[in-house]
Amino acid sequence: MWLSGQQKRPVEWGEGQTGIVTMSEGGTAVLLESERRGLEVYAPAGYRWTPQADQRVLVIRGQGEIPAIVGVRQGTPRPDAVDVEAKALTLSGNQVGVSAQGAATVQGGRVNLNGTVYVNGERLEDLIARILAMLVGG
Repeated sequence: MWLSGQQKRPVEWGEGQTGIVTMSEGGTAVLLESERRGLEVYAPAGYRWTPQADQRVLVIRGQGEIPAIVGVRQGTPRPDAVDVEAKALTLSGNQVGVSAQGAATVQGGRVNLNGTVYVNGERLEDLIARILAMLVGG
């Protein structure tokens, strides 16, 4: 029938689509031409993030692969948390801010720590007391 040629063709392999996240946490779903559930989420090495509901995301699919979320559109609400998992993390720049639930910030060469600080598994206060005791012979 001549109308069938006017319907939207399915997306070719490898093309990207944008969609809206409908479910996050415990099973991500995105509304594309239809809702797709169980999508994998990709991020730069070492980062871990979960797209939030109502964010616009980019979804790609390689030949024979499950569609995967590879990014979020800039300007959409930021996720509540982005975890960084690495053996070493280097931050540089004129102004770098780091926050751990409001407990630590690094800014302009100054480090502010709030809460309990550990050095090699020992509380900082205990470490200082131990060093002072060694210095005064106690």
